[in-house]
Amino acid sequence: MTSIKKNHIVNCINYANENKLFDRLNNIYKELPSGDCSGCGNCCMESVGINLIEFINIYKFLQDKPELKNICLDKIIDYYFLEYIEKNPCPFKDEYNRCMIYEVRPLNCRLFGHWKKEDYNKNLANVTKRNIEYRDLIKSKYGFDISDKVVNYKINYCESFVPEYKYLSKSQRLEFADKLMTLDSNIYAKGIIDIDFKDRGIVEYFIDALLNEKISYNIKIRVSKDYEIRNRTINRLKRILL
Repeated sequence: MTSIKKNHIVNCINYANENKLFDRLNNIYKELPSGDCSGCGNCCMESVGINLIEFINIYKFLQDKPELKNICLDKIIDYYFLEYIEKNPCPFKDEYNRCMIYEVRPLNCRLFGHWKKEDYNKNLANVTKRNIEYRDLIKSKYGFDISDKVVNYKINYCESFVPEYKYLSKSQRLEFADKLMTLDSNIYAKGIIDIDFKDRGIVEYFIDALLNEKISYNIKIRVSKDYEIRNRTINRLKRILL
């Protein structure tokens, strides 16, 4: 059982190809200003939020690279099911701090470094506040604590990144996000995928393509609470899913 059925993903890819949605996505990416990045990889430490069009673009990219796909899915499973216990890097980052899906990396990755410092730190404070609220909710509902390292982890503002021209304002960043939402709406309007229109991180998209959403979350809660079954359960899932 899956939340995102594989045949629906294939249908989405076919529709996007036929209607040149991938071309439009790449054109939006090309509109983004460039910048000088040191390649330290310090920013690659989360499941960044992505759009449906970006998910199927990345999925299509990995379909043509089965060995890379298995490496990424293995790390995705670890990231998702250990998310409340330990802080892992983005599952698409390799041991040399390189992005394994760099050609098709999402908008949020491409925008990192283009924020004004004041905007970024304000958003970072909101993220930490939401993490604390979520930790309290999980504690009250399931009776265990999300690791403090996870709750309080911060990707600090990048002082070394130098934008090509100038930093982007909030309205400029949102304008790019709105363009991707328009591409998503093209797919949803056709009714060829049966998932809710909601915010998802890149890890959540792939997990939803592997397992039923409720089942995966229940397993996540269970392995987070019980050390004895943690490795055994995750290894079993990998044998079944990969």
